[in-house]
Amino acid sequence: MSGGAARPARISTVAIVGHKNSGKTTLTERLVRHFTAQGLRVAAVKHTSDEAGFDKPGRDSDRLARAGAIAVGMVAKNEIGFYTAHRGDTSEGWMEATFAALPQPPDLIIYEGYRGGPHPKVECILNPEVTTPSFTTAQGLIAVVSDHPMAADVPVLNFEPVEEIANVIRSSFGRIDWAAGPVKLH
Repeated sequence: MSGGAARPARISTVAIVGHKNSGKTTLTERLVRHFTAQGLRVAAVKHTSDEAGFDKPGRDSDRLARAGAIAVGMVAKNEIGFYTAHRGDTSEGWMEATFAALPQPPDLIIYEGYRGGPHPKVECILNPEVTTPSFTTAQGLIAVVSDHPMAADVPVLNFEPVEEIANVIRSSFGRIDWAAGPVKLH
């Protein structure tokens, strides 16, 4: 190797997207279990448009953040947490770089939500009135998971077995040509 530090390998990502109560959390949980059982190190990120904070107002870490700390870390007996304000320089890309800097970085980050991000997307649809996905392959759609028939240019899979969904996700590993941008869900 000549000059400079080695660049870390890109972490594979996937976003599980869909309406509220469409099965996103359940599918994300099942995928984390599946990929972990396959030997992958998996990070999961809940992405929400809510303004909910990571700490309760008035608690010590909240007080430190309000005092001006650019980031706040918390170390407890059984867990470590870290958060910072979401600004232009602290995007999801920043989060991925933070994960990549861990002593043992994840092999895969599964976002629950983050529909506007530049990631391969699996859209969950449970509403039988919805017969087409909100996303296109140009926006990163790689599969639809639904309990009813769907017209799509990608595989339409049932919620079971999770292995079929995981195989489609695995086929997206390493690709970086996903478009970002807002998409209005049904």
